[in-house]
Amino acid sequence: MMRCLFLCLLLLSLLPGLGVYAQTVLTTATAHEQIRSIIDKYENTVRANTQKIIAATTEEEKARYRSSVPSAAPYASQVLAVVQAHPTDPGSVTGVTWLITQAAAFPESETALELLATTHSASAGIAPAVKALEFRPLEKAGPILETIRQKNPHSEEKAAALYALGMLHFRRFDAALSPAEAEVSKQISMDCFQEIIASYGDVKIQGFPIADQAGRMLFEMSSLSVGSITPEIEGTDLDGQTFKLSDYRGQHVVLVFWGGWCHACHGLLPQVNQFVTEMKTAGKPVTVLGINTDIPDEAKKACTDYQVNFRNWSDGTTSGPITSLFNLRNFPTLYLIGPDGKILLKQTGLEAIREKLKAL
Repeated sequence: MMRCLFLCLLLLSLLPGLGVYAQTVLTTATAHEQIRSIIDKYENTVRANTQKIIAATTEEEKARYRSSVPSAAPYASQVLAVVQAHPTDPGSVTGVTWLITQAAAFPESETALELLATTHSASAGIAPAVKALEFRPLEKAGPILETIRQKNPHSEEKAAALYALGMLHFRRFDAALSPAEAEVSKQISMDCFQEIIASYGDVKIQGFPIADQAGRMLFEMSSLSVGSITPEIEGTDLDGQTFKLSDYRGQHVVLVFWGGWCHACHGLLPQVNQFVTEMKTAGKPVTVLGINTDIPDEAKKACTDYQVNFRNWSDGTTSGPITSLFNLRNFPTLYLIGPDGKILLKQTGLEAIREKLKAL
């Protein structure tokens, strides 16, 4: 009898705590489910529009559906409303991450950044949002990344902060106007990437080993910077004939990384074709070489469709050996190589190449 009475009293004493716990679990699940429902609705709408583009039978019809891709704006407002209703709720991490990674063009993303820097600076699960800060201005993202680097106890989040800081300083190094500025940014960037390799070798973010990405960035800084000797490229063209970049030593070489799958490439290719014709007509020692990233059959079709008049290596995919060697992050990408094999311009535009050649 006494034992039963004791158990009843113990249960009564725990009820308030159990109620709070149950409410917390319910709130967490509710916040996450509400946010996930809004995101799913947006993604399903976009997916349905994409299917219409694929099924369209004319270019006019495709263009109409491309111009009507659903905006994330109303969904961003809805996600932020749920996040603000549950600012400290672990379920809100999903919303903060989505706003930063998928709705960066909208003002709601700025509010999410503030939450990332304060309420969620020590949260787990924010690594994708942290890594995405590599695309924000250093002045804005830098302090947030340093806060997360110092306060967050989780390996993924720390590694993501280091990577984003490294990328921000890498871009500053790559665009530096003075050797002194370049050296400072280069050293900070290299320190970040080296720390990732030394301390976070087993960390994966969204399924990809972050140390591998850091290693590729270190290679780019040492071997693909302006002034570096361009790594040798050797492969086969679309007819199966083997050739090398060094075969063209003594000439200026323009490298064009492209693919028929790449919509941005479609507008560039006619300009490159015209540039090739101009150089030949003027008798200038300038050769354009492409690195095509389509599967071979699609590559031949793309070359025919866009009347490509320059030789191409067939890399087979956007993760082919040549594309991977050059650590490509955007398409199309252009390089200008000097007659001595050194990189003169990287990730540049065709007009910048024209101006550089005129100056030389």
